[in-house]
Amino acid sequence: MILRDPEFYSMISRRICIGLCFIALTMQASSALAEVFTYPALRTTQVADPEQSLLTYAQPTAVIYGSADIGAFAPVIEEFQQENPFIAIEYHQLQTLEMYDITQRQRANGEATADLIISSSMDLQMKLANDGYATSYQSTETQALPNWARWHNEAFAVTQEPAVIAYNRAFFREHDLEPPRTREDFIALLDKHDDLFSEKVTTYDIERSGVGFLFLARDERFFPGIWDFVRTLGQSKVKLYSNTSPMLEKIASGQVVLGYNLLGSYAETFTQRNPNLGVILPDDFIVVYSRIAIIPRGARNPDLGGRFLDFMLSIKGQTVLQNEGNFNPVRPDVPPSTFSSLIFDRYGERVRSFPVGPGLLVYLDQAKRQRFLRRWQDALLNRR
Repeated sequence: MILRDPEFYSMISRRICIGLCFIALTMQASSALAEVFTYPALRTTQVADPEQSLLTYAQPTAVIYGSADIGAFAPVIEEFQQENPFIAIEYHQLQTLEMYDITQRQRANGEATADLIISSSMDLQMKLANDGYATSYQSTETQALPNWARWHNEAFAVTQEPAVIAYNRAFFREHDLEPPRTREDFIALLDKHDDLFSEKVTTYDIERSGVGFLFLARDERFFPGIWDFVRTLGQSKVKLYSNTSPMLEKIASGQVVLGYNLLGSYAETFTQRNPNLGVILPDDFIVVYSRIAIIPRGARNPDLGGRFLDFMLSIKGQTVLQNEGNFNPVRPDVPPSTFSSLIFDRYGERVRSFPVGPGLLVYLDQAKRQRFLRRWQDALLNRR
């Protein structure tokens, strides 16, 4: 029995106050959340639909499609507007596949699209770039990236984020248990205490989560026992979710007590207000992925997209992303946080990253993808 996330089918509207502007935006039938950041407030109308902007501004406006939670991404927008007070930001939080589909559809219909797209699905973002959907862009900031973090001046890594194990501290103290520090430990713990962890473990639903799929595909490459691991999850009646936030909330509250392959950036931020949540970087190896940014062809204001991209990749922007959102920097000249140092200094040789490039497209090969998903389904249902 596999329990899927009921929250996948609904969205909770959130509101953010930035500077002088507090805007409540209506929701559409899609999964999109949209917020408009203006500093100062010169807004004249509202927006909700990423495919048909209804906004008219008395100031230049950069339209951004992003998969990062609005709350986590707001600080870098706010800092950008401190330096660029008369540029508004229209930010649409979208599921990665939705973002990909909208971009393709807008291009096919000859419509203007976003000025910048920042996606956590590295494979889908790389496919857009490889298929000619990205504009070439070069600046001092993009050139400061390491070679692995940019491709043809069209696709740029803007973060480095590890997959982590998260656990409920109180539960493990109560039962005098040590949380697992490796994948083998994880299997052994669930095998030994199957009743205790029944319906208490969570991970991504890789059929609905692009980053969850990438994480598990990377696991398969470096961990020969990955399918035994997935079978163990199935025996524990694992609960599957399409994004990280609800998993972290449920672990901290004790509804579930152990999570696998969760986004470390969100998990580390969550611990700051939820001390009952523990976060572990696996000792055997750490999968690290990046959010990729592109300026799409047909952008409304590509210069504004480039301007925001440059700020994110600047030392100041990377520092804000790191300090406010625990998005580890890509640039090597940004002073690392304690979390970033722990990953790349202590675990350096055990970090398994995804270089930006056509190699990511292997994860989109439909025949391979379907075989992988069938194996996932069979393992969860304990079919050999």
